[in-house]
Amino acid sequence: MTREMNSRNSSELPKALIVQLGKRFDKELAAEFRISPHLVGKERLRRKIPAFQLVNWSPKRIRQLGHMSDAELADKMGITDSAVFAKRRSLGIPSFFPGPSQSFHWKAAYVRRLGKVPDTVLATELGVTATVVGAKRYSLGISAFGRSKGPRKPWKPAEISLLGKKPDTEVSVLTGRGRRFIRAKRESLGIPPYQIQKTIQWTSGLLKRLGTRPDAELAAELGVALKTVAIRRRGCGIPPFGRQSKKH
Repeated sequence: MTREMNSRNSSELPKALIVQLGKRFDKELAAEFRISPHLVGKERLRRKIPAFQLVNWSPKRIRQLGHMSDAELADKMGITDSAVFAKRRSLGIPSFFPGPSQSFHWKAAYVRRLGKVPDTVLATELGVTATVVGAKRYSLGISAFGRSKGPRKPWKPAEISLLGKKPDTEVSVLTGRGRRFIRAKRESLGIPPYQIQKTIQWTSGLLKRLGTRPDAELAAELGVALKTVAIRRRGCGIPPFGRQSKKH
């Protein structure tokens, strides 16, 4: 195998590898395509493509985090989804998911065009982002334009109930679907991503503070989810802040 790798001419490298030169480490590409790292580097230098380096996150790029899906931003920057995801998480920026301002009424005629043309083309025609189109297409199990894969299996109610309640990676394993399709389905339904819930010891002092200030404010101070505080308050029979019964 080693002889075959080293005897291969750099001009004979697969096109799938060539288009990734400079976007990934030479050693990583060499291992994936079973080619000598020397040949990968030689071809990259011949094409005057600089070696892959860690992403230079300019202020403009950072401002785009969370305003579109990680996959869409990664495609625009020519890097991997995981690189965008890692940077966004490191800055504490929540993931993007279509909100009310991006809601769109999908007419039957529009739905029939999904997968028949590129998402970007249909998005331009409808006046929405490619993310909105892609999320709708994914949710219906329609393959992207140009792909010959058959229709994906429909979502079962039990599978949908997992969205947002477990990490997308875990739902991917449980359902047998790719992580990107899990995220797209969740975003199309407006379900926020799963967040690890911090456990808290409810001391008598903390219990006395329930209902004395907004749940959101107390949750932020304690570093827990809003519902953690709200559920505990309701369990104690304490009305929310500002709604206590007035005595006359």
